[in-house]
Amino acid sequence: MKNKVVTLLLLVISWLTLPASAQLEQSVRLEFKVNQSLEEYFDVTPLDEDGLLVTQRKEEYFKKEKWTFYRFDSLLKQRWMSEFTLEDQLHPIKSYHNQHFLYWLLQETDTDKVMVLRLDLQNGETETFKGDLHTRADIVHFKVLGNVAFIGGYHNSRPMVMAFSFFDKSVKALPFLYTTNTEISNLELDEQQNQLHVLLYTTKRGDCHFSIKTYSYEGKLVKTTAMPFENDNGLITGKILPLDESSSLIVGNYAQGCTQYSQGLYFSKIKDAEPEGFQWVDFSKLENFFNYLKPKRKQRVVEKISKQKEEGKEPKFRYRMLVHDIIKNGEEFILVAEVYYPVYKSGNMYYGGGRSNIHREYDAFRYTHAIVCGFDKSGKLLWDNCFALENVENIELLPMVQVTRRDGLLVLAYPKEEKIHTEVIERSRVVREKEIHELKTAVEGEKIVDSEQGVLAAWYDRFFVAYGYQKVGGEKWTSSSRDVFYVNKLSYDPNAPRPDAKEEAKKEN
Repeated sequence: MKNKVVTLLLLVISWLTLPASAQLEQSVRLEFKVNQSLEEYFDVTPLDEDGLLVTQRKEEYFKKEKWTFYRFDSLLKQRWMSEFTLEDQLHPIKSYHNQHFLYWLLQETDTDKVMVLRLDLQNGETETFKGDLHTRADIVHFKVLGNVAFIGGYHNSRPMVMAFSFFDKSVKALPFLYTTNTEISNLELDEQQNQLHVLLYTTKRGDCHFSIKTYSYEGKLVKTTAMPFENDNGLITGKILPLDESSSLIVGNYAQGCTQYSQGLYFSKIKDAEPEGFQWVDFSKLENFFNYLKPKRKQRVVEKISKQKEEGKEPKFRYRMLVHDIIKNGEEFILVAEVYYPVYKSGNMYYGGGRSNIHREYDAFRYTHAIVCGFDKSGKLLWDNCFALENVENIELLPMVQVTRRDGLLVLAYPKEEKIHTEVIERSRVVREKEIHELKTAVEGEKIVDSEQGVLAAWYDRFFVAYGYQKVGGEKWTSSSRDVFYVNKLSYDPNAPRPDAKEEAKKEN
C-alpha cells in the first residue's frame, strides 16, 4: 500500500470556514460527494486532540470493496490518505480504536475464518492478520489489547471469548466462560494492568448473578469477582474505571429480581477483587430524574411518590437503560445513562444467543431522556441532572446524548434530523434551557433539502463533531441538488445571547 497525500479538490471535499451561529459555532465543514449508483458507506472516528479519521467504503468491480482512509487534524486539514482493497469474501463485523491504531474485525462468509485489519493512525500504513476461530459464533464484542484481539460472542447460545494473537496467529478460547444461561454484559480493558475484564450476567433456576472474570494478557484467569445481591438488588450492567493497581470503581444500573428493567443506579469501589459496599440510588431518590416530564405530569408523579412514602411503601420505577462510558471531569466522574424502550414490529419473533437477543423483532429504539450524574472516586453520588429527548429514535441502540465542557459547565447535546438540540448544566442546575440549532451547508445560499443518519459525537475539549448524509442545494430531486456525506466541527458558546434575546433587544431599541 502506498501512503498518499492528495488535495481536497481531487477528493471532491469542500473545506470552508463558516460564520459563527449564535450559541452553536460551526467553524469547519467537510463534504464528500456520494454516488447514489454505488454501495458506499462513510464512518467517522474522533481521535480527541489528534483530529479524526474518515473511512470511506465503496464497492468495486468483482464484488471487491475499496476502503479509503482520510486523516485530518483538529482543524480538519488533511494529513494523509491511504487505501486498502478488501477481498470479496470478507465482510466487516466490528471496529475498535486506541490512541495509535484503528482495528477492523472482518469475517469470511460462511466460514470460521476472520481477519483483523490494523491501520496506523500516524502514517496510514495497514497490516492484516488472519486467523481461524475453529467454531461458528455470533460476534458482538471486539477489543484489542497490545497485540491480542479479544473477540466475544455466542456459540449455541453460550458465551465465548477468543484471544487472537497477532504474533503467531493463534486463537484460543478463554476458560470458564462457556456456560448456559449467561450473557456477556461487556468487555472492559485495563491497560494499566494489561488485563481484560469480562462482565457476565447469569440466570439459573430463577436466580441471577453478576460477576467479573479478569484475564491476563496471555488469556489466563486471574480472579473472579462475584457481585452480591443486597436487598434483592442485582446488577444488570457495569462500567469499570481503574483507580490504581489494586482498586477500581464499578458503576451501572440495577434491578430488583431478575429483570432487564432498571430500578436505579449503583456505585461501588472494588479493592483486591472484593466490592467494598454498594450505594444504591433508586430513580425516585434522584433529585431531577422526572424533570423530563411536563410540569403537571411531573407534579402527579411527585405527589404519588410522597403518598407512597407516607403509607410506608417504597416507590418503584422501572426502565430500560443504556449506560455510557464514564467521563473524567477534574476530581469528579460523570455518568450518562439514557432511558429507552424498543419499538416492536407486530407479531414477529426472533431468537439469538444471549439474554438480550430473545425478543420480538423491533423497528427501532425510542429514547425519552438521559440522566447525568457526578460522583467521586469513592463511589459517592454528588449530584444529578436530567436531559429530555423529544421523540428520538434510532435503528441501533447507541448513545445519543453527547457531553462537552466549557467554562466549568457541561454542554449536553443530541442530533435529530438536520438539527442539534442542546442544554447547558452546572452540576444539578440547568444554566440554559433546551435550544435547537440548524446545521449549515458549505455554500451560502444553499439549503439542506433532506437529511438522514445524522450522528453527533463529543470530540475534544469543547468541540463536537456532527456527520451524516444530506441532500443540499436546490429543490429536492432537481439537478441543482447534490448528495454529500458531511463532517461539521461544532462548539457551543454558553455566553452567547439567545436568538430570542436578540429579537427582544431589537424591539426595545
